[in-house]
Amino acid sequence: MSSTDTSAISPKKEVSSQEAILKAAIEEFAERGVDGARIEAVARQANFNKSLIYRYFTDKQGLFEAALQNKLQERSDTVEKIPIDITEILQYYFEENLRDQNYVRVLLNEAQQNEGAPLIDEPWRREYYQNHINRLKKSQEAGIVSDEFDPVCLMLIFTALVFFPATLPQLAQLISGHPVDSPEFQEHWKNCLSIFGKLFQPQPPDDK
Repeated sequence: MSSTDTSAISPKKEVSSQEAILKAAIEEFAERGVDGARIEAVARQANFNKSLIYRYFTDKQGLFEAALQNKLQERSDTVEKIPIDITEILQYYFEENLRDQNYVRVLLNEAQQNEGAPLIDEPWRREYYQNHINRLKKSQEAGIVSDEFDPVCLMLIFTALVFFPATLPQLAQLISGHPVDSPEFQEHWKNCLSIFGKLFQPQPPDDK
């Protein structure tokens, strides 16, 4: 099958075309990292001419920024629909990281290849996480999350909890005795997350 030519893309199909390209891009960045990724491979996977990718995203860095923003926005939109319940949010991200290994691998490859260089699209990504921190602050103000904890520290702790099984599955298996994709491990870890969620809730005053 030949790649779709740029001139054959109608305005009505541009959104679906970009979605297909971004999906293929995440797979390529997950496999090869930002440094090793090739526009030609993305075009071949998405079945579009590479000139269309350059038209939409300018260059490889622009494509990476768009692909990562799209992935983060998908997650953010879903979380916004979840009630402000720490346990539910932790369990959602844990399950999502196991399901979406490409996203996790993109971050791991970026960490390995970065070597102290400025992060790609850092301002937008910092704003994304700042929005989550602000949501934690609102949860503290509403009495849903204990205000004894610094919200930035909470965000770091929560991120570690939901990423650990997906980023170091071999350690999780060695420690627990079960593969991370097994029902036994997932049930055990979700129970652990539930306990952590309760620990970060406001504690009733001591009547003593």
